[in-house]
Amino acid sequence: MIDFEWRTELTAADEPELQHLLRSAAAYDDEAGFPQLHLDDLMSEGTSHLLVWLRADPRLDDTELALAHVLAAYLRVQPRPGGIGEVSYVVRPEFRSRGITTLLLEKIGLELNVDGGWQGTGVTALRVWARGNHPAAHRVSMRFHHCGISTIALEWRLLMPVRDLPAIDPDAPAVRRAATDAERSAADQLWQEHGGREAIPAGAELFVAGDGAELTGAVWVAPQAGEQTEYGTAGRIYGPVVPPGNQEALRTLLITALQPLRDAGLRVASTVVDSADWPVVHEARLLGFMHDRTDVQYAVGATGDTRSLPLPAEVD
Repeated sequence: MIDFEWRTELTAADEPELQHLLRSAAAYDDEAGFPQLHLDDLMSEGTSHLLVWLRADPRLDDTELALAHVLAAYLRVQPRPGGIGEVSYVVRPEFRSRGITTLLLEKIGLELNVDGGWQGTGVTALRVWARGNHPAAHRVSMRFHHCGISTIALEWRLLMPVRDLPAIDPDAPAVRRAATDAERSAADQLWQEHGGREAIPAGAELFVAGDGAELTGAVWVAPQAGEQTEYGTAGRIYGPVVPPGNQEALRTLLITALQPLRDAGLRVASTVVDSADWPVVHEARLLGFMHDRTDVQYAVGATGDTRSLPLPAEVD
């Protein structure tokens, strides 16, 4: 049913068909909000690529596909410190729910503690995010539970109507728009230390608390994010993030981040929080943020830092 082949580098011959797969998946998954993979994504050194082809099958409904040897899925493994492999995976929309992922894993296995790491990629642990606790990802995790697949982290997407915003407590720590490279660098460092698994988009506005580069909090807001929700298009808030033991600025950072979204005429704000980050969850819920979606991180082997990139699409 399938053929597959690992690459340490993608070749020019691979690119047209892979580009078609990624673009068709991106278009299909756009409304659902799945993250998208691209050929020009920034990738860590030592990234491995697995290409999966569906063999010609006259039983397929589509005559063209029935006679073709077509690229059906793509898996990317990026090495991280500690021997962890960060997995991203996408299946061509026409071939979802056909058992391709199950068959692939049955063929390649999940043996990690072998020479050269998993499938020669050099990694000895795997982790992957399933957006929206995707049922296909859950089915795969249950099917291969005996291989050590476990749930290690949960993140929640929270939504809030942007209309009458709460007043900022005059005694709360002051929050301002970042104005210097030192502030932006310190905020980026806070984001990384906090485990932010997403890249902050270019053009996002940054607000900070604290003196100079000694920040006590940071939050980014992207009115142009264009996230689709049942309540309309949402702007996106990234954070807030604060150093350990410095929760005083959280509420003010969140309220401040909501203001540019209201000023842009948006009706909804969106943010993603670690479900275990109680101070941020607490303040967000007090302000009126509502739970919209749960993202689940699965791992095999040693877990290490539990935050990474999300699984782009259905894995069944």
